[in-house]
Amino acid sequence: MRRLFVLATLLLAVLLSYQPSSAARPLIASGNPEAPPIVWDKTGKLVGVGPAAARRILEKLQVPFIIQPGGTWQQVQEGSKNGSIDLIVSAYDNKERRQYMDFSVPYLKSPVVIVVRKGECFACSAWNGLVGKKGAANTGESFGQEFDTYIHEKLDVTYVPYQRAFEMLSDGTVDYLVMDLYPAIIYSKLLNAEDKIEYLDTPATVQYFHMTISKKSPYLSLMPKINDEIEKMKKEGLFKEMVKEQYKNWNKTFKQRQRFFARSRAKAQQAQSNWDSGARDRGLDEMARFIERDVPYMSGSNTME
Repeated sequence: MRRLFVLATLLLAVLLSYQPSSAARPLIASGNPEAPPIVWDKTGKLVGVGPAAARRILEKLQVPFIIQPGGTWQQVQEGSKNGSIDLIVSAYDNKERRQYMDFSVPYLKSPVVIVVRKGECFACSAWNGLVGKKGAANTGESFGQEFDTYIHEKLDVTYVPYQRAFEMLSDGTVDYLVMDLYPAIIYSKLLNAEDKIEYLDTPATVQYFHMTISKKSPYLSLMPKINDEIEKMKKEGLFKEMVKEQYKNWNKTFKQRQRFFARSRAKAQQAQSNWDSGARDRGLDEMARFIERDVPYMSGSNTME
């Protein structure tokens, strides 16, 4: 009897102290490592608007978390699909992704722009203005369900890495690039192409960044609280300020390491240097051009829902 009593006492102690491992482990957050100023991998650490906002929200909710790189953007999405990544700090909403993750309310708009060679703009106020021309876009990118479908059914667009896309535009292999505004600004700097490109005045569409939680995550029930915090930050205008701040942070690092990012010869480097010496930063100008004004895009509304 004494032995049974001891065993029962030990079993009760184990049961009382037991907590599910899913609740004990921290939330794992990640994002696209190549999408500054929204999110990028800076020497093994994810920084940008998305990580900063996620950190602010999760700390306020007192949720244990780790924000870390998860490989390429495609690998990060696979991580959300299999549950190894709980939260993605920034993603566009589309039908395929909704199958394996829940989306927050939108927190920042992102115009999708059409990039062309300097001096080669063409009239295009609707998607059908791109029909018959060759385009390129970044591998794994989505521009919203409606435009994705239109591209697949009506347009000739090749999906390649950012650097290759700019090379194809430069050598005339394609007529235009379809890109989110922020990567277009960033990669034109990285590749010394800022003075060699132009943007069509009308955005192809406007998408919105969301945070997402994997449907396999033990933290899925957090989404209503995350939405509440996002709405508070939007009302305070924090996201617009954060995107400017994070762009400046990235640009400072870029200038410090410009020699490592250069992709062209001395002439292109000199042209970029001359452009950088101007009184106004072009990246900020382009943000103001597309973000500060409510420009109707080629097909749809410009209102954040």
